[in-house]
Amino acid sequence: MTKSASTAAESSAATLQRAMAYDLLAHALAYPDADSFERLQAVANGAAPSFVGTPLEDLVNRCLAAGREELEGEHIRLFTLSSSPDCPTFETAYLSTDPSQQTARMADIAGFYRAFGVDPAQPGFRPDDISVELAFMGYLCKKQNHAAEHMGAPRVAQVRRAQRMFLREHLGRWGIALGRRITARAMNTPFYFLAGEALADWLQAEIELLGAGPIEFAEEPRMTWDEPGSANDDMSDDIDTEEMEPQLIAPDEIPVLAR
Repeated sequence: MTKSASTAAESSAATLQRAMAYDLLAHALAYPDADSFERLQAVANGAAPSFVGTPLEDLVNRCLAAGREELEGEHIRLFTLSSSPDCPTFETAYLSTDPSQQTARMADIAGFYRAFGVDPAQPGFRPDDISVELAFMGYLCKKQNHAAEHMGAPRVAQVRRAQRMFLREHLGRWGIALGRRITARAMNTPFYFLAGEALADWLQAEIELLGAGPIEFAEEPRMTWDEPGSANDDMSDDIDTEEMEPQLIAPDEIPVLAR
């Protein structure tokens, strides 16, 4: 193998490892119903060999050892707005202060998805949920690898630029704060403590890797919840997301556009 071929292979392996990391975090933070928990186990099992000796190894092992009912109870305790309003898992809670800002930000996120062939109008699809944004970044990493293998350097640069912009304008601004809030509230829940810690550390590393800074970080939610059922609990009538459960973007449901 020539030096250039070896370098390309290493680059591809690193890109796919990044994709696996995003997928692992996305599934770890998704609501663990029966289907989601099964996907979590499958993703962790597939990722395990790639993360031996890395900071994500402990989270992978916790995923494989976890029980669904225990995770479900802890997820509800940590993330349901009616029981834990201090730890919302959607972007607009951190970066918006009123329904009109929420509407504009949701539209901007949806624009990112559309640009890369993801339909944000799918039923039950909440664009600003942490799991969906993480899954989208994982998808962009896969798209980068596809571009490197089939489409050339200009398209690789385009996809990397999209990753950088999405971190700078969206996920990177609030995901680290969410990770830290999770660890602070999950001291007695090893699975979610590790997930929160991994989320904050991973996003910080990605921001540095992609040169996504400077970023205007959100340190805490800007929306407030006076009581369960408030306007922020079911979002706003201006945003048709009431009673919406976030859905992950499964790789086999996203077209890899060969533009």
